[in-house]
Amino acid sequence: MDDDLNEKIDAAKADDEAQQQAQNDDESKDAKIEELTGQVARAMADLQNYKRRSEEEKGSFVKFANAELLKIILPVLDNLDRSVTHLPEELKDNEWTKGMLHIHDDLIKTFEKLGISKVKTVGEMLDPNVHEALMAGPGEKDMIVEEFEPGYTLQGDVIKVAKVKVGDGSKK
Repeated sequence: MDDDLNEKIDAAKADDEAQQQAQNDDESKDAKIEELTGQVARAMADLQNYKRRSEEEKGSFVKFANAELLKIILPVLDNLDRSVTHLPEELKDNEWTKGMLHIHDDLIKTFEKLGISKVKTVGEMLDPNVHEALMAGPGEKDMIVEEFEPGYTLQGDVIKVAKVKVGDGSKK
């Protein structure tokens, strides 16, 4: 009978050990699943961050390329502005002149749609980020009194500084 009892005890121990092993295996599997789930979540977050950075870099590149192109084209606009400023009075009613003025206005509107704007100058305080002082003369200290060349920004970033004359604090 002792042998029978020992066999039952051994069988119960083996059963307990098997249950314990199964429980350990389940815990190990749960831990592994949790670890892998964390790795997948981090990989997904890394992928999202990569996509976001990639889009930002692409946008920056496009903006840079546009700025470089605009730096080449802006002198043409500056020349058109000068021609409009110095238009002789007797040509203002000429049909061809009206057509050229219309083209000038369309070009300015197109630039505005692209996010290009002129830097404010005359009457503004000198800002070295957007203005380059070429001369100083009579006028309120550091106040812009004359514009020599306009400056431009592209979506808030300076692509060409304005060249200006500033007041030196003396009276006229």
